Formats: sequence, C-alpha cells, structure tokens
Amino acid sequence: KRSSWVPFSKTEVEELHALAESKGDSQLADLIEIAAYTGARIEEICSLKTEFINLDEMFFQITDAKTTAGNRLVPLHSKLIKTISRLIDNSTNSYVFSELTENKYGDRSNAIGKRFGHLKKNLGHSRQHVFHSIRKTFTTELERAGVAENVAADIVGHEKQTMTYGLYSGGASIEQKRKAVESIKFKFQSTKRN
Repeated sequence: KRSSWVPFSKTEVEELHALAESKGDSQLADLIEIAAYTGARIEEICSLKTEFINLDEMFFQITDAKTTAGNRLVPLHSKLIKTISRLIDNSTNSYVFSELTENKYGDRSNAIGKRFGHLKKNLGHSRQHVFHSIRKTFTTELERAGVAENVAADIVGHEKQTMTYGLYSGGASIEQKRKAVESIKFKFQSTKRN
C-alpha cells in the first residue's frame, strides 16, 4: 500500500523556491510561491485566468475545480500582489501562466509539474513529497496559526463534514479567509522580477 503524500516543512518550501530561482526557472519559483500562500492545487494555479483575479479586492476565483467545494474565492496574500501583478502584465493570453501549454488531456500543469519533480529530487526529497505537498504545508501552517478548520476548508476547497457548517452555512467571509491567509509567513528570497 502506497504511503500518503507528506507536507514539506516551511524551510523546505523556501529551499525549493530558492533552488528554482538559482536555476533561472522563475516560472517554477512563481508557481511554488503562489501555492505556498494560497494552498491551491497545481492545476488550479496553472489554469487560472486573469479575468478571475481581482487585484483591487485581493482575491481570485476558482471556477472549474474537482468538487463543488473547490469552486471558491481565495484571498491573495499581500506578499503575492507584486508577483501576480507582474504575471498578469506579462501574460500574452488569458492565463496568468501564459507560457504553459496543455497536454493531450487538457492539463496545463504537466510539464511544469515534471520540472518540480526534478527540483525536489535535487534536494533529496522522497517520492512521498510531490507538488501537492505544498498544499499540505499551507494547511499545516493554517492549523498551527490556530485557524478554525471550517475557515481552512473554505480556503482550500474541502467539503465540510458537519451538518451545521457543511450543510447550512454559506461559508466563511473573504475577510475571515484573508485574516487566516495573512497568518502564513515564508522567507522567499527577493528577485529583480518583482
């Protein structure tokens, strides 16, 4: 039986970002940074269109997720504004990551996901560490910051299992989610691109 994927530590995510930068793979570094501050899945980020980002109100919308709960508003961490703004300004089509192409299944994350696989191997990470592990890091950091599970679920797009919040509630407000997201801190090296 295959073991479950495991989260990276915060330091490991920072090391992955730094290695991508040092190798000149700014696209992969941007992807890691966005995942670390949003908890979004790799394909959600790679297929994100510029029209679904609201820089004035600092959130983006995921509209084509795997589940109903996955369709959500995700606050943009204040540390992401420069990166997202640059990606939008440099986009040559409707996508935030405009240079990615679809594979035969319509996925835009395949090639960059493979580059991430090589990157994490260079740092000696096991097969239990995958790009999705960054999503687990994000969720771990929310829990360690004392964020209520229902708010965390609304940010990452998980179904809530309780009757009260899962069936009856309209969900956490964008302000509640923003406060939660802002509790997460990473020390990513600054780049000249921002």
